[in-house]
Amino acid sequence: MVIVIASSLAGFAQTSYPLEYREYEVSLFAGNSFSSKFQLPTPVHGSDQEVSRTVGLQYAAGPQLGVRVTQNVNDFWSVNLEYSFANQDLRFTNISPSIQNLSLTQYIHHFSYNVSFMPLPRTKRFRPYADVGFGTALFYISKPSKEEALDLGLPLRDSWKFLGNVGGGFKYLIQDQFAVTVDLKDRVSLVPSYGIPVSATVVGSQYQPGMSLHGLMHNWQLNFGVTFQWDEW
Repeated sequence: MVIVIASSLAGFAQTSYPLEYREYEVSLFAGNSFSSKFQLPTPVHGSDQEVSRTVGLQYAAGPQLGVRVTQNVNDFWSVNLEYSFANQDLRFTNISPSIQNLSLTQYIHHFSYNVSFMPLPRTKRFRPYADVGFGTALFYISKPSKEEALDLGLPLRDSWKFLGNVGGGFKYLIQDQFAVTVDLKDRVSLVPSYGIPVSATVVGSQYQPGMSLHGLMHNWQLNFGVTFQWDEW
């Protein structure tokens, strides 16, 4: 990306007209989602051995791909629709006496609507921005992983959660209609339940796993992208 920007500067010097950002943009981006961990104290009912168990939940760091469609409303404001797909494996620890460590394949789909503020006008090639938005996330566990968990006595299902986005970054117009982007974003949602009850239960000698949810999940993501722009649909 640095080489492309540097090689484009000579061309900018020969341009006889000012470049500016067009009204509409479509961006393809790739990046990485960072890992996060949770320790969830969970009550246990019907057991004479324990009254509580601390369940661990860990999201691995993983690659992310996405697409964003943007409209520049005026010099300083824009709106966009965004979809991204992240591969973040999931790991349970200490969820039951027989399941001390269970790693599963998980994909997270994000859908969001965002509003961005840019302090520099569209005639500036370098434009930092801050954005905020809302949407939803699908936490999808692969079928083989669900079957593996079910064989261990842990039935799981996919979870939907509402989310909020907050972040920022910058755009750089390398030539007419083409730009590069860098952004850092925090996707905030409740921790998904995956269909697991909020408390564990012992019925006879059968332990039924539980997981008491609390707090917020902060899914930080760093992305690099390329953007194509135009003025009319």
